Amino acid sequence: MHLPYKLLLAGIVLTTACEKKDRYPDKPNTPPEIKPVVFDYAKSADSAQQSLNTQFWSVNEKYYNQNNDGHTGFNYWWNAHALDVLVDGYNRTKEATYTAKMDALLEGMYKKNGNKWTNNFYDDMEWMALACLRAYAATNDSKYKTLAESLWTTIKGGWTTVNGGGIMWEKNSPASKNACSNGPAIILAVRLYKLNNNQDDLNWAKKIYTWQRANLVEAARGVVWDGYGNFNEGMVLTYNQGTWLGGALELYTITGEEQLRKDAIRTANYVMNDQVKFSPNGVLKGENTGDGGLFKGIFIRYFTQLILLGNLDDYTKSQYLQYLKTNGESLLGKATRLPEFIFHPNWSAQPTTAKLDCSVQLSGLMLLEAIDELKRLGVWK
Repeated sequence: MHLPYKLLLAGIVLTTACEKKDRYPDKPNTPPEIKPVVFDYAKSADSAQQSLNTQFWSVNEKYYNQNNDGHTGFNYWWNAHALDVLVDGYNRTKEATYTAKMDALLEGMYKKNGNKWTNNFYDDMEWMALACLRAYAATNDSKYKTLAESLWTTIKGGWTTVNGGGIMWEKNSPASKNACSNGPAIILAVRLYKLNNNQDDLNWAKKIYTWQRANLVEAARGVVWDGYGNFNEGMVLTYNQGTWLGGALELYTITGEEQLRKDAIRTANYVMNDQVKFSPNGVLKGENTGDGGLFKGIFIRYFTQLILLGNLDDYTKSQYLQYLKTNGESLLGKATRLPEFIFHPNWSAQPTTAKLDCSVQLSGLMLLEAIDELKRLGVWK
């Protein structure tokens, strides 16, 4: 975001012929220096977190409503990402209000899901397990670890030999082998391996990765297709790119295999550089409201991890940081509605209404929290 230049009006001074020095000054008049706008991402994240909790939280039922316009629908996977975002806030502030909200959300989600944690969608359970592992890492509260491990047991049952392998998206659809149910599973399996040192978890991660690379990833560009056999260019979605590069990165941190790192970088570069499918004018594309409102934030979460853990060369790291900077400045400078502090699903467009889906708020929050994490770790200059 840039401030407009101000016109400078030069005063005309009448002088006599002998006042040559005044009529012809040694130095020409120059416009004042225009200082770039500096955004405070921590304060912005605070404001966005407050809006999430005042505008979307169901006080009585303890979960986040579908929108802030009276729709009280419960979306399991959105709330799983809400837990992830609360972990972000706690990591940034260490305030007990975040852990209290996390505990309340766990209670509310369980009740709204029929007093159980499993459901028919394997990706839903994967998002929840991943959020729980981050909650456990942040709080050392064993209930999160126990839940993640229990969900992982169920998730592994989603692997079948239909289409040569892969984890199903939906329990009753054996052929639904989608990126959204396999990429997160790779990340989950590796992180559980790091936690418990169970070789079987690492074997699962490698098996799922091998299947997804062979069936859902185009070798030339690194683009990740939505599902087995679906090569629709209109269905290349940001979150699938994010979880794929996230899975490659997690495996790389364990094995050190350079091909894994290259796979992650190839996909990240494609998203960053393709101004038609993914990043018009350097800003992640809008993917509408509803489920699509969450997609960009998920990509940002794992793209940020690539910056932190990918052993990037200085040039690549600088390009990735600039990409995040462009997105962050566009979100706050163009796509944030004040005083409500809510976001447009397109990070380049000004919100015209204060009503929106919770998914959109979560996605914007992930970007703000990610940038502040990089600042706290000294990566963001």
